[in-house]
Amino acid sequence: MKNKPWWVRSALAGVVCGASAFAHVAQAQEATVYAGAMNARNDDNAHTYSWGMDYRQGLGEHFAASFTWMNEGHVPDHHRDGFALQVWARQAFFDRRFDVAVGVGPYRYYDTVAGNRGKRYEDAHGWGAMFSATATYYFASRWYVQARANYVQSPSSINTVQYLLGVGYQLDKPSTPGPVIGNMDPPVPTGDVLSVMAGLSIVNSLDSQNAAAEGIEYRHGFGRWFDGTVSLINEGHSDIGNRQGIAAQAWIKNDFFSDRFSLGLGFGPYVTWNKYKQNRSAGGAQNVVAGLLTMSMAYRFADHWVGRLSWNRVVTGYDRDSDIFLAGVGYKF
Repeated sequence: MKNKPWWVRSALAGVVCGASAFAHVAQAQEATVYAGAMNARNDDNAHTYSWGMDYRQGLGEHFAASFTWMNEGHVPDHHRDGFALQVWARQAFFDRRFDVAVGVGPYRYYDTVAGNRGKRYEDAHGWGAMFSATATYYFASRWYVQARANYVQSPSSINTVQYLLGVGYQLDKPSTPGPVIGNMDPPVPTGDVLSVMAGLSIVNSLDSQNAAAEGIEYRHGFGRWFDGTVSLINEGHSDIGNRQGIAAQAWIKNDFFSDRFSLGLGFGPYVTWNKYKQNRSAGGAQNVVAGLLTMSMAYRFADHWVGRLSWNRVVTGYDRDSDIFLAGVGYKF
């Protein structure tokens, strides 16, 4: 693995994480959004905000798996976020209305740090571990509230503790109170969809330069759980330059609400061509291959029309990571 390009290592790690989380899609799902506080275990013991999103997959009465994105706020010299895949042990109480769980798994982080050797900033990537505990109360409807604590440990970056409160929704209708473990109907194949999208790109720098962005995506379904896409992306013109590229991604996805709503996770190479201004915030790299990780949701509002919202994370080896937020409409044929 060490001899492979950095973007290949990142993409393979993402595929392993995502495929494992979806490996038991015959069970029910829960989606949660969090907000709270964070304490960085560094020299300053700095405090900041934290927020994130979680998709949890039941693997039976006492076990689950999850895919989590967590924004760890801004502390001195660190603007970090990351993705975690965790396995959980859980126990329900009080007629399954209340649930406690503990989880652990790898954490892939992306950190904007103060630069050296004449550069104002650097995009640092690395691995750590996330240890978590949750307490969840399920209402009579499909809504629930959840308290969560995370401890993130990394040998090459800061360690952090997060205290979060979340609100969640069961994407499959439960047949009993509490966490759902019953089977569900498998999703239908995606078919072929051509989408046009527009939005905003944000450079992962200390100044967060941004620009208008556009994209065109062709999506093909290869089965009930898997899609493939080819995308043309224009990240626009920011203060430090511009970048365009073409991406090919493999996807894992699932459908809900009578197959009208879809969630997906995509990974793949992003071949770019760049033009940078000469300054300390960016080098002059041209025509390079980056990695592209995308979280996307779609809603089919007519037989042939689909609305889509995507968040793309561009992962580079030359301190030019970016986030691309795109929304648009697609035609299914």
